[in-house]
Amino acid sequence: MKKLIILLCVLLIGCELSDDPIGPMLPESASALAFVDSINQHFYKLHSQNFENAKVQTERAIAISRANAWPDKEALASKNLGVVLYMQGQYEPAQVAFLRSYNLYDSLSDKSGLARVCNEMGAFYRKHGYEEQAMNLWNQAEDLAKEADDLEALGTTYGMKGTFYWLKKQYDVSDAYYFQTYNIRMEQGDSVGLGYVLVDLADMEQRKGNLKGALSYMEQSNLIRRLIGDEQGVTDNHKMIGDLYMDVGDYATAIPFYQQCAKESLQLGYPDLARKSYDSLASAYSLIGDYQQAFGHHVLAEDLEDSLFNLEKSKIIDELRTKYETAQKEKQLAQKDLTIQRRNLLTAGLGGGLVLLIILGAQYIQRQKLVHQNQLTLEKSRFKEAQIEAAISSQEKERTRFAQDLHDGFGQMISILNLNLKSLENEKYDRHEVFQESAKVLEDMYRELKGICFNLMPQTLIKSGIMAAVREFAARVNTTGKISLETDFFGLEKRLSEVQEISLYRITQEWVNNILKYSDADQVSIQITTDQEEITLMIEDNGSGFDAEVLRSGSGNGWRNMTSRANLIKGELELDTTPGLRGNTLIVNAPVHFLSHHQNEVLV
Repeated sequence: MKKLIILLCVLLIGCELSDDPIGPMLPESASALAFVDSINQHFYKLHSQNFENAKVQTERAIAISRANAWPDKEALASKNLGVVLYMQGQYEPAQVAFLRSYNLYDSLSDKSGLARVCNEMGAFYRKHGYEEQAMNLWNQAEDLAKEADDLEALGTTYGMKGTFYWLKKQYDVSDAYYFQTYNIRMEQGDSVGLGYVLVDLADMEQRKGNLKGALSYMEQSNLIRRLIGDEQGVTDNHKMIGDLYMDVGDYATAIPFYQQCAKESLQLGYPDLARKSYDSLASAYSLIGDYQQAFGHHVLAEDLEDSLFNLEKSKIIDELRTKYETAQKEKQLAQKDLTIQRRNLLTAGLGGGLVLLIILGAQYIQRQKLVHQNQLTLEKSRFKEAQIEAAISSQEKERTRFAQDLHDGFGQMISILNLNLKSLENEKYDRHEVFQESAKVLEDMYRELKGICFNLMPQTLIKSGIMAAVREFAARVNTTGKISLETDFFGLEKRLSEVQEISLYRITQEWVNNILKYSDADQVSIQITTDQEEITLMIEDNGSGFDAEVLRSGSGNGWRNMTSRANLIKGELELDTTPGLRGNTLIVNAPVHFLSHHQNEVLV
């Protein structure tokens, strides 16, 4: 711990002396050699801030190195290019870059360089499920790093092996590798590597049930990564902290960390990490019962999954084979001695294995897509169940209110009428007065019954259509004096289908009732327009804006019920509102012609 504190102090002093080591990297007068060295030296700083910029600058370094015949510098830049392409999800060109780097280091007999590119290729293959090939590459990297006395590369190898065994839940083996990595990073003062291994130590504490200790390691990693400007590392850590809270069942606390990770990943150009964050958000929301949010984030993850893996597999294989064979022919013409020919055979074996790995990868990716598709189907089913539950709950509330109206209104009036009729038996009461009182009660009963029937299903809607029903509804609302409600219609010369009219009417009724209950609006307008293709319902009010997400994710059934009715007519529900600003707009867009599979559903 004392060593770690000293290292943090050194890093802090270094940051104060040079706030931005990348800043002076690209002066106009810099020589080509200085430019390439600067790009290679500061690659991790570059790529941790912006993947696309790192890619562009690294490609420039490769082009300059190739033009000036600097194979050692081209090899390092090619390895770095493979890393950033891999992070961006551009897997096919990443493989090409790694293989180019390997060939160059091999031709130079650079054991340290070979160890480093073998580490990255091993991570690439493990990511795609080729465990045996990954471990072979790491074993090769370990031997090469020891021969070259390259502790930094050796520490990376141990860290990657630790992760490999951690994924297999062989924690005794993984922990031993993590401690070896930690000792090497501390000995070398390697801040980048230390940022990674502290995350591994955090996981060890989490497995012991020590959340506080795990979070402490994560805070140390975050501190180091912020000091060295490793924005990608900080973003990775947000995901890891979210995972720590998920493991202990604190799903609500995990969600903000996943959200931050997803946001920053997209800003960095790191789609694979964004996809993982969306997957984790979908799981977290599902576990707290918010299936709508779970479904939405699962769709986002699925979209990113498709963009990462939807490659033309046969085309990739052909292109890789062509590139590799061309490179081999060029190399064979340039190489004459037996040692280089043997290295050629090794490279050829790697190339053939690469093609085989890609074929196997295509099968693996297809299986993964099927798994994701099944998960998507499950989330859709849960979302549908939530909609059905909302509809049933709404119907039960309507029945309860109907029963209450009958009991409170009709029940009392019938009791009064019964008393009036019994009073006729008593000759001391004026029969004419009793008849007048009874007639008044009957009139009240009629009005009460008419109001109940209107709430259940307005006869105007059935007989005259949506236009007349909405006007009648507006007139009733205006009599309350709470708001002024205006209506406007265009293109409704012909009546809509029964499903469309009832759905649009109920959405209108639900939203206006929400305005009456919760809004400070005093002006509301309802507009319904149709053309040959589309129906549009728009309800505007001058009330205060609010957070739409609170409404969508709330426990009430109002929004879900409106969404269900919009779905019934293949419509889309949109809400335009901004907290702190006045004016809100609800819009429903639906096709004029549609095939409904819901004609047998109860429309109330």
